[in-house]
Amino acid sequence: MKNKFTTLAIISVFFLGNTIFKAQDSKEILELKGKLASAKNDKEKHRKILLIIDEYGKQGKLDSMLVYNNEAILNAKKMNDKEEMGRLYLFLSQIYLQKADIVNYEKHVNEAENLLSDSKNYNNIGFLNFSIAGLNAIKKNHAKATTYYKKNIQLFEEGKKIDRKYIMLGYQGLFASNIIQSNFTDGYIASNKYIDFVKKYEPDQLPTAFMLLGSFYSSAKDYSKAINAYTNSIAHSKNEQFSYLNKAFLGLCYSEIKQLDSAKLYTNQAYEYFKNGNNAIALGSIYYSYATIYKQENKLELAEEYMKKALAIAPEKDIANSKLSYQSKLNEIILEQLSQNYNGNETERKAKLESLLQNLKEISEKIRKTDTFLSQELEITNYENLSKVYEILGNYEQALVYHKKYIEKKEKTYGLDKMKEFSKAQSNYELNEQKALIKLQEETKRIQLQKEIELKALRFEFEKKQAAAKTAEERERLLLEEDAKRKEIELTYTYQRKAAEQKYIQERKFAKTVQEKRDAVAKAELENSKTQKNMWAIGAGLSILLLGFAGYSYNQKRKDNKKIAEEKQKSDDLLLNILPYEVAEELKEKGKTSAKHFDEVSVLFTDFVNFTANSERIGVQEVLNELNICFTEFDRIMDKYGLEKIKTIGDAYLAVSGLPVSNDLHAKNAVNAGLEILSYIQQRKKDNPNALDIRIGIHSGPVIAGIVGVKKFAYDIWGDTVNTAARMEQNSSSGRVNISEATYQLIKDDFTFEHRGRIETKGKGAMDMYFVNQL
Repeated sequence: MKNKFTTLAIISVFFLGNTIFKAQDSKEILELKGKLASAKNDKEKHRKILLIIDEYGKQGKLDSMLVYNNEAILNAKKMNDKEEMGRLYLFLSQIYLQKADIVNYEKHVNEAENLLSDSKNYNNIGFLNFSIAGLNAIKKNHAKATTYYKKNIQLFEEGKKIDRKYIMLGYQGLFASNIIQSNFTDGYIASNKYIDFVKKYEPDQLPTAFMLLGSFYSSAKDYSKAINAYTNSIAHSKNEQFSYLNKAFLGLCYSEIKQLDSAKLYTNQAYEYFKNGNNAIALGSIYYSYATIYKQENKLELAEEYMKKALAIAPEKDIANSKLSYQSKLNEIILEQLSQNYNGNETERKAKLESLLQNLKEISEKIRKTDTFLSQELEITNYENLSKVYEILGNYEQALVYHKKYIEKKEKTYGLDKMKEFSKAQSNYELNEQKALIKLQEETKRIQLQKEIELKALRFEFEKKQAAAKTAEERERLLLEEDAKRKEIELTYTYQRKAAEQKYIQERKFAKTVQEKRDAVAKAELENSKTQKNMWAIGAGLSILLLGFAGYSYNQKRKDNKKIAEEKQKSDDLLLNILPYEVAEELKEKGKTSAKHFDEVSVLFTDFVNFTANSERIGVQEVLNELNICFTEFDRIMDKYGLEKIKTIGDAYLAVSGLPVSNDLHAKNAVNAGLEILSYIQQRKKDNPNALDIRIGIHSGPVIAGIVGVKKFAYDIWGDTVNTAARMEQNSSSGRVNISEATYQLIKDDFTFEHRGRIETKGKGAMDMYFVNQL
């Protein structure tokens, strides 16, 4: 699926990014045209034309933009304004770029370069540098593109007066250019520098920065980090449409890691938002996500239907070759259908395979001739599909040819050396970040020691003053004064202690990250060693050739493989009922799993009120039936909000939000799940006189999570956070969600609350608690 995310990265930089060239506010076009007709001079006329261009841009009317942009150029020429002419030619080039007209794009960039070659206006220079870089990236002259993207960054570092939007575009361009080439290391470095720049200078642009980071991690197939980046983009975004676009991308990520409930949740939300609009980028991604989900579920007819929908709305030609990406995915689905037990006759099947083969050849030719951006993954997938089709048709010689091309291209794109370099870059970046944190921790210790010295000095000072005091009133005043100063010092010390604890958590997280990187490199070395690669390629080639002499054996093997695959799927499904996807995959791969530390999660406890008394009143079997009905609905609610069910303990239900994949919205999701449980129970009580009352507690903090024992696997969580969540539930009331101060701080802007004050708890002392009001 990397080809899809590469497409998104390109569109993000060259289409979404270009909106920053437009003015923020303008009036309706008809009103503007009326004002244009009454313009008193050329300068006023020029301003009105630019506003009309801007308004057409907001409506996506590229042809109308062209008409008025050309009129603006003529007007600038009439005013003999060389700088404005150059700037307008750059605007014109961007319009042609969005129309995927590369010939005119190049023509107008060159015209602008001639006019602005001696410009002293750094904003015009920045616009020109970005345009020249984009032109060279399209022409696959990536070294020159990189040089021009970096020129804007260099101008800023030299202190030149240049709009920071051109610096952001420089970083975005470096990022996109490296993704296109599958240069993960340079792309990673560019994306982190970009985010650091945005955090410091343009925090309002963080949603775009995190979205691009998500597309980078998706391209590198690190979907857990991609999910975190897209979630961060949503958390920082104030634009509803942008948030739902990120949800469409989240659906794609979750479908790739086979968390299909989450994939459907986000994809459905995005579809409901975009279904009545004309945003082809978003709808195409949503249909692609549905197709991926249905393919995973082996509902191939539905998958094919949604890919055809995506193809139908894709532009005939665009800069990111969306149509090729969609056609490639459709071919993959059709090939899957023809590879399985086919319902039609063999002649019909062969005809469809021949048609598919022709389509794949046409894609190969388009890939060879394309003059715009192209994902390398698209070429890899096409080679793989060609090999498979030739194999099914019995042309084993051609199957081997394309199989070799597939292996060579994949090795070149995702080879061991490239991935080791990427892993090293990640570790180095994180190491530099951690050095700063450790330095801060040392400073915290120094300040803490200083505070202790101050406390001792304070005591000594007031002991002397007390000894010198002559009246009881004076001694009382000194005691109050000492107490106030001591509290001030203690408050500062408490703040520093909490800061040190936070740095310790981050240090633990860093150590875990470094170890994961080492494990990933070790795994890559094992899987990609030259001997293994060569033996596998030779073995695959011989297998293909031998198929020509073993028709019956081949068919029998396919049947056996299908049966084995079905049994394996049953086994996998059973395992996923017990363990999270990531843990199950680790268990299948290594035969064991290790417990992991999670810095921030939210733990949810529910408990039915007066359960024992109700059992005696209405009978044990009736109560157990009610428990089963309720817990089944709770499971559905957990899936809806992305919580991981841990276990049931009698009539209690334990779940956690924010693992095994980190999620910045863990507290909000947990509270939403709790509120929906309350709504369900309220409705249940209306429908069933024997329904049970419930109370819920939630607390947020760090936990350890992993498998207990080696038989009858049980995924569990441990830590003080779990105990505190249990205390929240025990101190809750029937029909209420009770949360801790830690959870409240994470969601205080998202809900309304009833502060309960400090309540004494078993083993924890007095704690602040809040009831969350139902929506």
